[in-house]
Amino acid sequence: MLTIESEAIQCKDPLIALYFAMLEACRRDTKASINGMNAELLYWRVADKDSNIGDLLYHIAFVEADWLFTEVLQKPIPEHIENDLSHEDRDNLGRLIHIGEETAVALLSLLDAVRSELQTSYSTMDYADFRRLRHLPKYDVSPEWVLHHLLQHEAEHRGQINLLKRKAIEANTSPSANG
Repeated sequence: MLTIESEAIQCKDPLIALYFAMLEACRRDTKASINGMNAELLYWRVADKDSNIGDLLYHIAFVEADWLFTEVLQKPIPEHIENDLSHEDRDNLGRLIHIGEETAVALLSLLDAVRSELQTSYSTMDYADFRRLRHLPKYDVSPEWVLHHLLQHEAEHRGQINLLKRKAIEANTSPSANG
């Protein structure tokens, strides 16, 4: 059952609160996927050109911040968030950037910081603003669609995270998922 903790998710509109309940359930699942993960597993890659779990967590935060500030709010990413997003998202071939060996704590902190910005920005929206299209050069998008996309985006990458975790364990690179 999907529940809304009224103190944790305070929004002007109940529909937005429902979306945030879904976002939080999705994030709980992502965090559960990496709970207790050791550094070796977090940084393991199939090949040098491939992403690791840390890269995927960074990418989830990067995309969430980009959609919030660039598309929904149509303003630059604030310096306190941009400082933590110090890597580009993709290389010149379109592959996710390998960010190096960020700790799980740092990556979770980044995810939480971006999510806090998202929730703060959406909490004051009314239904009309939530559904209002933002007209951008390449497409039109509503804040509602952005939340739908972020849910789908994170769930898809959580599937990749779980697959990488399984492959790393099977490759015997990491004897266990716990560290």
